Amino acid sequence: MSRSLVSLAALTVLVGTAVPAAYAQDKDENKSPYKPFAELTKDAVVREGFFDTYEKPGHLYLAIPADRLNTEFLLYSEIARGIGADGLFGGTMLDIFEGKLVALERHGEQIFFVQLPHRFPADPSTPIGKAVDLTFGSSVVETAKIESLRDGDSAVVIDIHDWVVSDLSDVSQRVNRAVSTTPGRPGRATFDKGRSYLESVTAFPENLNIQAKLTFKPGEPVNFSSVPDSRYIPVSIHYTLAKLPDEPMTPREADDRTGYFLTVHKQFADDEKTFFKRYVNRWRLECDGPPDAQGLCDPKEQIVYYIDNTVPEVYRPAMMAGVEAWGAAFEAAGFRDAIRAEMLPADAAPGDIRYATLRWNVSDQPGYGAIGPSVVDPRSGEILDADILFEASMLLGFKRAWHSFVSPTAALTEMFEATPEELQALSHGGEMATLGPELSAQGALLRAALMTRGEIDPDEPVPMEYVNEALTWVTMHEVGHSLGLRHNFRSSADTPLDKLYDRDWAAERGVFSSVMEYPTTNISPAGMPQGHFYNPGVGSSDKWVIAYGYTPSPERAAEIAREAAMPGHAYGTDEDARGPGALDPTVNVYDLSDDPMGWGKQRADIIRGIWQTLPEYVLTDDLSYAEVTEAYQTLLSQYVRAVATGIKYIGGQYQHRDHMGDPGARPPFVAVSKAKQQEALAFLTEYALTERAFALPPEVFRQFGADRWSHWGNNNTFNGRIDYPLHEVVARLQGSLLNQITHPWVLARIRDAETKFGPAQVLTIPELMDGVSHAVWSEVWAAPGRNVPSTRRDLQRAHLDRLIEYVTDAPERTPADARSVARLQLQDLRDRLARRLAPPFSFDAYTLAHLTESRERIERALEAGLDIEN
Repeated sequence: MSRSLVSLAALTVLVGTAVPAAYAQDKDENKSPYKPFAELTKDAVVREGFFDTYEKPGHLYLAIPADRLNTEFLLYSEIARGIGADGLFGGTMLDIFEGKLVALERHGEQIFFVQLPHRFPADPSTPIGKAVDLTFGSSVVETAKIESLRDGDSAVVIDIHDWVVSDLSDVSQRVNRAVSTTPGRPGRATFDKGRSYLESVTAFPENLNIQAKLTFKPGEPVNFSSVPDSRYIPVSIHYTLAKLPDEPMTPREADDRTGYFLTVHKQFADDEKTFFKRYVNRWRLECDGPPDAQGLCDPKEQIVYYIDNTVPEVYRPAMMAGVEAWGAAFEAAGFRDAIRAEMLPADAAPGDIRYATLRWNVSDQPGYGAIGPSVVDPRSGEILDADILFEASMLLGFKRAWHSFVSPTAALTEMFEATPEELQALSHGGEMATLGPELSAQGALLRAALMTRGEIDPDEPVPMEYVNEALTWVTMHEVGHSLGLRHNFRSSADTPLDKLYDRDWAAERGVFSSVMEYPTTNISPAGMPQGHFYNPGVGSSDKWVIAYGYTPSPERAAEIAREAAMPGHAYGTDEDARGPGALDPTVNVYDLSDDPMGWGKQRADIIRGIWQTLPEYVLTDDLSYAEVTEAYQTLLSQYVRAVATGIKYIGGQYQHRDHMGDPGARPPFVAVSKAKQQEALAFLTEYALTERAFALPPEVFRQFGADRWSHWGNNNTFNGRIDYPLHEVVARLQGSLLNQITHPWVLARIRDAETKFGPAQVLTIPELMDGVSHAVWSEVWAAPGRNVPSTRRDLQRAHLDRLIEYVTDAPERTPADARSVARLQLQDLRDRLARRLAPPFSFDAYTLAHLTESRERIERALEAGLDIEN
């Protein structure tokens, strides 16, 4: 080394030792504020995919490349594992259809996870776009500090562990409902972070899945038989962060004559008749070349559904047939081989958004039977993924169970009643909670019918041929939802009653014209050939609706929509069938044919016939007599569903969605004829309000045994009664029926219908109330009167309750005329009872006590009513 270099080295050492503090200060100023990436991720589990993650105990690091910042993607979540009861079912989506449009934004040293407004799109360069930007902002959902920059691409790295091990999905709302101890009011359960943890992370090319096990502590004691310790309720949440298509699909504008789930935007252009832009939810299906001579083209990419290996092998062929049956509908839209079913490859996972799946599920309490939600691009309505679930209990019950989870009264009321919240959930893709139990009940009825025909023995299940027919229909139904279709509860009206059992008709058009129906099993009356029990394929309405949504030509779609009045295109959905506003007797759940009441008479007669000798078809050697009780309860539910078809005729109107000028267009509402309304009242009287309506031979009733199993998951009494409370059950049914046909909205519709169609064309309020009173009080309507049997006394008390309610405390929105007519009915009945109780009379002690009490109740009600009016 030269002398000068030695001197320089010495100088350097001297300088370094002379000013260490200044040197350290300069070094700190230049030091990176982030942890070294290699150190941060040392020993981490690395997963590469749509987002790369690095997992360590208590940490989940997410790498965000620069081009991923401020880029929109989807977030949606589902219950990965619930409790198998009370709305917490594994596999059910929390964000049905409308996933959250989200982005990751950098602000300083923080990353903000934001949910973006997507319902108000506008070109940002236009004045409207500037106004929209001024008005609607994003929500900051979570934040995290930047922990590091990844070596190589400088992707920012954040820890999202506490994002996902939290109530990010807002599942607590469902948990609160599940722990409620007061009907109609949610309970309260708090998130317990100390008992929650990250379960799994799975990365795929187009989505990242994260699953966390959350624990909630209920505020009040609850007892779930499916939860090991009900003080700590476990719910696993599955989050998916998914890539959006680079180019949004060209949307198809919706039409109210066809039944699709919708993606709805609000656009503030001043040249439109409405601000709303409504698009149908559908898969991206495009032609790979021009159509052939038959007008069919091959799709660029097929719609493929994969059967998961959780599905038992015996059911897989029926499911595949249900998927591929939709090919006929897509041919109507102009596509050949548009849809197919395959088994999920061994190296694939149901959580991969590239695979639409059909999966099997089990639950402690049946929750939905089957459900077909999908994931939709909120920008265009494009369906990106679907995960269809089937509950095992649905088919097991269909094959051989007598037990019903739906009481007869609930079976009646659920056909008509629905809360606004329930209707909104259904319009977004939910299923009625009793679809699974209903299918089991239909299987019980089918099994009983097959026994009466001698086709099977009492200890045999429903043959697999028929089970597969039911499963194929359920699969078609749920696949239909995941193709974008809503329920169609009017489609049964496309089949004439005399064609129900025509197998050729069903093969071409369907037992019901849409598999999106909630049908009942199609059992033929004695002496008639047996048709298909359920649709063997998609129906005529399905083909029409798919053609509208999926035809490549928007112009052709507009023409197709105008075919609503054509035979085979009937459509009515959830809000048309249920809720107090429902008024069309052809739009029902669980009915069949264009003559629901005629079909209802046939079905009721079949069930009545089975009742007469029920033990013969239920009991075998060494079987509990409780089976007879369960069978009766289940068949009674089916009976009241059949009888309930007469209810909407009262004050009813046929509703149509046709537009002005459509070929064969019908008026928006057409009155149910007065003669038909009178026929319906007579039907309801005979099959529900007479003593013989629910008559059972005493020798049959004596064989109603008791369930004596005492353990969790089993209720072995009827509201505390060990024996079957027949009078109580029948009284509740009849009271519910009376409330339905005298609902305030029914009476209000009658008044409007008198103005709309003329009093001579409708059953007026006085005629309705007089007809009901005459039917209910027939024993004492005319002199000299006769003894009133026990079930009739209960019915008369229910009728009095209703009339008195109208006079003393009328329900909200009751027409004033209805209250006046109810008062007149009470006065007339009081006078009739006074005449019957004037000596001489020969009533038994029960009848005398009942009539005397009834007259006194009427007197007090009339006096109280006058006080209220004054």
